[in-house]
Amino acid sequence: MVIDFTTFGSGPAPTPTDPRVLFDALPERAARYEFLRDPQGQVLQTWYDRRSEKDLVVKLNTGGGKTVVGLLICQSSLNEGEGPVLYLAPDPFLASQAMEQAVELGVEVTDDPRSTRFTSGEAICVLSLHRFVNGKSVFGLQGDGRPVVDVGTVVVDDAHAALATVREKFTLTLSRPSHEKAFAELLDLFADDLRQQSEITYQGLTTQDSSAVAPVPFWAWTRHIAEVTAVLNKLRDDESLQWSWPLIKDVLPICRAVFTSDKLEVQPPYPPISKIASFARARRRVHLTATLADDSVLVTDFAADPNTVGAPITPTSAGYLGDRLILAPQDISASIKEAAVRDMAAKLAERVNVVVLVPSHHRATAWAQHAQITASDSEQIGAAVARLRKEHVGLVVLVNKYDGIDLPRKACEVLVLDGLPQTYGGLTRREAIVLGDSDEMVNRQLQRIEQGMGRGVRSVNDHCVVLLMGPHLSQLIASPRYRSRFSPATRAQIEFSRQVAAKLAGQPLEQIEGVIAQVLGRDPGWVAAARGALAEVTYPKSTISLVAAPARRAFDQASLGQYAQAATHMSEAVAAAKDPAERGFLQEQLAAYQHFVDAPKAQQTLVKALAHNPSIVRPIEGVKPTRIKATDTQAVLAAGYLANTYADRNEFLVGIDVLLDELVYHPSQKRVPVFERALERLGYHLGFEAQRPERATGNGPDVLWATGDLKYLVLEAKSGATSDKIWRSDVAQLAHSMSWFQETYDQSCSATPVLLHRVNTLEYNAVAPPGTRIITTGTMAQLGDAVRKATLALADAGSWSNPTAVAEQYGAHRLLAQGLAERFSVTPRSH
Repeated sequence: MVIDFTTFGSGPAPTPTDPRVLFDALPERAARYEFLRDPQGQVLQTWYDRRSEKDLVVKLNTGGGKTVVGLLICQSSLNEGEGPVLYLAPDPFLASQAMEQAVELGVEVTDDPRSTRFTSGEAICVLSLHRFVNGKSVFGLQGDGRPVVDVGTVVVDDAHAALATVREKFTLTLSRPSHEKAFAELLDLFADDLRQQSEITYQGLTTQDSSAVAPVPFWAWTRHIAEVTAVLNKLRDDESLQWSWPLIKDVLPICRAVFTSDKLEVQPPYPPISKIASFARARRRVHLTATLADDSVLVTDFAADPNTVGAPITPTSAGYLGDRLILAPQDISASIKEAAVRDMAAKLAERVNVVVLVPSHHRATAWAQHAQITASDSEQIGAAVARLRKEHVGLVVLVNKYDGIDLPRKACEVLVLDGLPQTYGGLTRREAIVLGDSDEMVNRQLQRIEQGMGRGVRSVNDHCVVLLMGPHLSQLIASPRYRSRFSPATRAQIEFSRQVAAKLAGQPLEQIEGVIAQVLGRDPGWVAAARGALAEVTYPKSTISLVAAPARRAFDQASLGQYAQAATHMSEAVAAAKDPAERGFLQEQLAAYQHFVDAPKAQQTLVKALAHNPSIVRPIEGVKPTRIKATDTQAVLAAGYLANTYADRNEFLVGIDVLLDELVYHPSQKRVPVFERALERLGYHLGFEAQRPERATGNGPDVLWATGDLKYLVLEAKSGATSDKIWRSDVAQLAHSMSWFQETYDQSCSATPVLLHRVNTLEYNAVAPPGTRIITTGTMAQLGDAVRKATLALADAGSWSNPTAVAEQYGAHRLLAQGLAERFSVTPRSH
């Protein structure tokens, strides 16, 4: 007998909208999706209850199954009639992964935004943000005359990583090599204004100095906006500009512009996301994220509602995460060298897959002899990840890829982060210079590091040993100030790992390797302890900076030409800022809005801002140099500075390692600002007053130290030099700085000219100022060794805040002011 089941009931069964019921009803899902994990079910239930709210944030730990949650939210919205539905991934690689998971779930998807299955609300469209956010988007742009594709629901996966992609798409980049004529025309247009800001930086632009980063002052930008528009509009159909020009042309007057030696970058303060009308008009927007507690960037960059973003959807527990041991071997023992850690990683790679994340190609070269694969572009990385997930490969190096890759189970059992992620673009480098160690910049850095550390634990059943290399990464887990900003689960694992590290303190690398073997061998004691460390972890209340909403409102008003209202909102943002560097940066933006309605007041605002942040653009009238002098004895000043900077022994030792690492001569010119800042800080560590006149006023030396008794060191840093000779221009710059000193300080003060350069050999036509000293690679190493030995002695005695102890150790290691320059430098040598 055959039964005709179509005769049952009066019509098709109702389509479920509750995503948990929907999951159970999916008939073709793969076996590995037998059931939802409890955290997934919890967030889906809460989302379903709140689904009518326009902007919602769903937080799940890395590896918590965000993609499945996002796809079920999409399908639920389709079933409820809230389509068309769009699922956005930060990059093509993640988009393809989402497509694969959708197929395994049995959910219909397409990657064709023109598909009628998508536009009719029958299939989910899965795209990378690159295809959605661009000047030629098939979804149409606000105001460009093309029809805008209606989208009812948008789910943004890995929202924090997605924001970086969005900022990139709203940035116009004019390449000097590709557009030499246009670049030269614009550089010449702003030449006088750039020279007024800093003659040395402007010269760097004209001589192809890759360290030069020159922001265009906002008054110059608005004065020449017609000429800028004309130049860029001629290039609107150029392949490299046609993707960005339509997105920013309507807000060009309020954009920020930065010249480097090879590019002009133009970017609005925040993305004018309303240009992407399909996103702006969507009735539901869901942001999936696994990262930090501060979600302010969703408000500033996506114009999300701060009230709903501030109430994220989370599981009741944050402890569902694969176990990780997170160690910084060089923090455990100062005798452990980087080469030894690499050798150990290579040895481990004989048994398990080891993945190394490096910030640059330069850093990757150190792993070349150990790496089976080194991958840097999307195609290479995709192929490497596919192999890792399928088989034992060995040691794989991935360049500047900290998010967007899944390496579950045996794909990655040892993960190495070798060095901090770096910023490369002119705008991001300028922000790094201006914001320095502000909360804003630290949060950005920690977000990328946390994303990187999460690559090897994609579910609660995964495990991974994470090794951190370099003093900067050690500092991030050693300092309570930084540790507290990681997500709760990662922070709990760091705290637990530090207990393990304390047992290993001072031990050789072989002992550390033994503990790693216990973890990889799934020692029952380790597994129980590691999971116990996560047992009570919960999500904290989300943080939305009080700066975010008024800053976004200010931008939105300015983009409409309502500059007075923009200034009012921006004043609120400035008042809410707590960090001095951030406050100064926000005041610069306030001045930019004020300039449209009250130019003199804008200049007054800039003058006030300089008191908070001397790295912002300088007023039209310039900045008068401020004289410095030693206000107490060297030992008293040093002890006071050290006491205020370091809370405990470990933080002190790691902090000195970071400082000395930044004072290494390096051929990358992009490290020059970091070196100069570190040189200023070294002065404070030694007990001197210090400043960076060229940064603060556009004139004078890179760094000035007041060493006491009205004596000074005028320091010009050429840390990025690659030549075996000191060029004539280098000593000419030092001579100019000495002239500046003589004009700024009276005859009772005396200064020694000091050049920091890898060698002390002068070019044949270079003449150094009388009395010049050169701190070479060798003498810098000697100075660093003396500082490190004095530091260790003070740390061991716990006496770095004691002036008497500081004086004793500085004397023992020849760090006292008198004769310091002569002890750690050499005289110039003629060619």
